[in-house]
Amino acid sequence: MSAARLRCAGLLALGLLTSTAQALDPGEIAPDVAGRNLLSKQLLRLSDWQGKLVIVDFWATWCGPCVLSMPQLDALRSKLHAEGYTDRFEVLGVNMDDDPARARKFLELHPVGYPVLSDLIGVAARRYAPPKLPSAYLVGADGRVKFIYYGHGAGYQETLEAKLRELLAEPLVAPAAAPVSP
Repeated sequence: MSAARLRCAGLLALGLLTSTAQALDPGEIAPDVAGRNLLSKQLLRLSDWQGKLVIVDFWATWCGPCVLSMPQLDALRSKLHAEGYTDRFEVLGVNMDDDPARARKFLELHPVGYPVLSDLIGVAARRYAPPKLPSAYLVGADGRVKFIYYGHGAGYQETLEAKLRELLAEPLVAPAAAPVSP
């Protein structure tokens, strides 16, 4: 078993990765996610995009469904940015591997246009508690989780696009409160 899978198994055993009592639910204020962009090394935070709709996508290199979901998220991002929503929507990937070099190599083979952070010590994973990978959390402009898509399946991209368009049709709202810092 790889070190990344052992780490996730350990987090599961400790109840830090998934627990219905700890799981983030729609309506809650999204915890901040912070880290270095795996490719540019730039320090980024979810709160950098406060006031925008952001899909926070948890993934790992060993996750087969992530290989399918990431290009779909990238295509959705490109589509909405081409339609003029650059100032209102972004995707933020959160890699859960224990080896950033492996994640960088993966991104070189499977490039995406959105920033991807490394959650090397699992802070974001503990705060969001994704029960499976990939897990996409749609955070509203007000800083609250609006929708969660666990895993990947038929209708993944269409479901996320429908939710995004629904939220993009609403008037802009001020953020609820500053996200919790890591």
